[in-house]
Amino acid sequence: MGNHHIPTQIKDIVLELWTLGWELSDICHIFHVSPSSLYHWRNLFETFGTPANRLAPFRGRPRIVSLAALDAIHVLLKSHPDTYLGELQWYLAIHHDLPISISALQQNLVRAGLTRKDEQRRAVYLAGVTNPVNFSGTGFEFVTVDESSKDERTFGRHYGRSPIGQEADLGDVFVRGERYSLIAAMSIDGYIATRVQPGSFDSFGFFDFIIEDVLPLMNPYPEKQSVLVMDNCRIHHTDTLIDVLNASHFSDLSRCYDIVSSSLFSRPQPD
Repeated sequence: MGNHHIPTQIKDIVLELWTLGWELSDICHIFHVSPSSLYHWRNLFETFGTPANRLAPFRGRPRIVSLAALDAIHVLLKSHPDTYLGELQWYLAIHHDLPISISALQQNLVRAGLTRKDEQRRAVYLAGVTNPVNFSGTGFEFVTVDESSKDERTFGRHYGRSPIGQEADLGDVFVRGERYSLIAAMSIDGYIATRVQPGSFDSFGFFDFIIEDVLPLMNPYPEKQSVLVMDNCRIHHTDTLIDVLNASHFSDLSRCYDIVSSSLFSRPQPD
């Protein structure tokens, strides 16, 4: 007879009938079980008090990192996510008497879902910057400045579609032609200053744009249009420009030109 599931209640009834004196052959015929099953159930009942099958024991190679050690690793990485594998290896050896290689430790961490990823330093920094406690402005304080450029290849399309196995033939301009650069200052109300010129802007052209076109429209902090925002392009951060912007009354152009005349040509020109 094939294997099939027999409820524990049926096993209890079979053992009770056997205890009451029923013939083994009659019980096996009525319940369609084998004599070996009856002996097995009786041994289970005498050992564990129930004929139900016991759960199979764990099989396979035991874990190198126990569940207790894995919980400790979770707690440690929760508070110190930048822990090196070597430091974690030393921690397990000292506090859990668990010598383990770096490769095996890495494999166990991956299996536990503890993967390596970049630290969220930028997110923490932005959280502090955008915290209303640290900034209570309205947004009207900011003026952003940046430049862009175009030539004959700016609007060229570099990708196309074609059937599998065939090239996508595109007709495009291969000569850059004349290049124009645009620089603009923008506030929350829109563009407040722009300048276009052939070629590219250098540090002197950028400085001249800030002094001539942008600073006359700026105000002392924290008034409207009082914070100038720029990226880290090299031409944006010359020492002379920093001195002008840090002047206490930079809206006074005479003071700006005093700073320029005293320092602009006395310093090496940046690229």
